[in-house]
Amino acid sequence: MPRFLVSGIPALVADVAAALEQNGSDAVQVGDIADVPRACADAGPGAFDGYIQLPASFTVQGETAIQRVHHFFADGVLARFAAVEAAVPAMRPGARLTFVLGVLPAEVSTQDDVDARAALVRVLGHAARADAGAGLRFDVLESGSTPKEIALTALGRGNEQRPVREMSDESYAEWRMELLGMMWAET
Repeated sequence: MPRFLVSGIPALVADVAAALEQNGSDAVQVGDIADVPRACADAGPGAFDGYIQLPASFTVQGETAIQRVHHFFADGVLARFAAVEAAVPAMRPGARLTFVLGVLPAEVSTQDDVDARAALVRVLGHAARADAGAGLRFDVLESGSTPKEIALTALGRGNEQRPVREMSDESYAEWRMELLGMMWAET
């Protein structure tokens, strides 16, 4: 029986876990993304056929839009990285990583913000694939995806999925070189 790790807002986690179970899979549910490393350590290496990372509960803080967006990215979006780093060793070869984007309040969310978050999550997926090797696959789904769509995507059967605009490996490589070209490393 395929086994998945599912993290995020507890109500969403429960709904996706139920959809996985309806499709013959088992789900380990984690309601706080900060608890993912412990769940992975408890499960051990190669315990999961996939990891589904749903939106997490997050309270945006700050007096200005810049402060709120900074807080959201620094303490919200980037929290996904530590969870994925812990999950990679707990996934079997050929596992699937499924990301579902969250939603920001309208006063701090723009299309640029959605695109930026999706790009960061895709970068995270590529980094996880580089670390995991052995055929790790990943998908990035938009926030309106249903539990059934998420479960079927994680199982590799999702024809109903609504993926965020995908970046080909070639365009990712070009984007990565452009990004790295803007950095200055001091030794």
